[in-house]
Amino acid sequence: MNRAIKVAGIITALVLSCLIAAPSLYADGLPKEIPIGALLAMSGPLSTFGKREAIAAQMAIEDVNAYVAKLGLNVKFKLYIEDTKVSPEEALARLSSLAAQGVKVVIGPMASSEVAAIKSFADSNRIVVISQSSTAFQLAIPGDYIFRFVPTDLFQGKALAKLAEALGLKKVAVIYRGDAWGDGLFAAFKANFERIGGVVEGVRYDPASKDLSPEVRRLSSIVSRFGAGPDVGVLMISFEDDGISILTVARDDPVLMKVKWFGTDGTAQSTKMVEEVGPIMAKLGGFPSTLFQPAMSPKQREFAKRFEKRAGEAPDAYSLNVYDAVWVVALAIIESRSYDGETIAKILPDVASHYFGVSGWTILDANGDRAFGDYAIWSVVKKGKKYVWEIAGMYSYITDKVTFYGK
Repeated sequence: MNRAIKVAGIITALVLSCLIAAPSLYADGLPKEIPIGALLAMSGPLSTFGKREAIAAQMAIEDVNAYVAKLGLNVKFKLYIEDTKVSPEEALARLSSLAAQGVKVVIGPMASSEVAAIKSFADSNRIVVISQSSTAFQLAIPGDYIFRFVPTDLFQGKALAKLAEALGLKKVAVIYRGDAWGDGLFAAFKANFERIGGVVEGVRYDPASKDLSPEVRRLSSIVSRFGAGPDVGVLMISFEDDGISILTVARDDPVLMKVKWFGTDGTAQSTKMVEEVGPIMAKLGGFPSTLFQPAMSPKQREFAKRFEKRAGEAPDAYSLNVYDAVWVVALAIIESRSYDGETIAKILPDVASHYFGVSGWTILDANGDRAFGDYAIWSVVKKGKKYVWEIAGMYSYITDKVTFYGK
């Protein structure tokens, strides 16, 4: 009897020791503090979005750490935010700084020009980069260290063409940024709109230019040649600051003020734009603009409530992407038991394909980009004394159609 009790005691002790040791074994190979870098536009032409994304990233880190604590793992994730100012050169400098601190995973940057600038460094140093909003299809490359939680502009180009068609437009003059994103989106829109019988002419501008008056005059000349009728429109492919400059000049041009204008994800939901040029946008037909629309879900609604309580405003689509990007890469690190860029890059697509977050399914294609997505049509309306963005419709990638709400 005593021998049996002793054996049972030994077995119990062994089981308990395994249970106690399991968490530390599971975290074996991971540093106690796991750094997650974030290259965000805390200042510059996309700062409205960057400030929201910083809040979303911090919320994700807090939620991930709460989850890790429940697992009993003796590790903690820490966020390191760097301001890129939406400058390709600054993005590379900030990534180099993070790399010097041992960071192997980075959320952002936002602009495709920034992603293009850091790609070679990230690949060479095996740093996993997850952009929440870079859409240039030129960066859709398999087997690299760049992942993007948003569909490429091959999708948005279709959405914009169908939006132009739904607005009754047959001729569109486009003013667009001369960078990786602007060039790519212009090409995608042009190809898709011409495929359905539309006519397109473009005016390319230098994003660094402080005076866009010459380009706006060229735009006016094209619109005038098109006839400036109800079937003529203007597509503006810009960020916040350059978009404000363009519209400020255009408001004094009677030809440009006669036609419908529409926009893209570079300006949709921009607080800065409605504050500074909201009346102009409303006068131009509400400036309907396409923006990737995550699938609605109870999970998203719950997060939106928490975010709004903290930020004082609703999250935009790219803030949702940032939150999910932090979760997916954290899970990849935990599941691989490794803070090694090469290992994380290999497992991340599998983790993403099984993850349903606040932005919906995060399934990636062979190039590491989000595999599909719909686009909301956001328009500027006046509410009381303020101008605000509201969803006016939706483009479905499945039906390839635009539906306006209330029509």
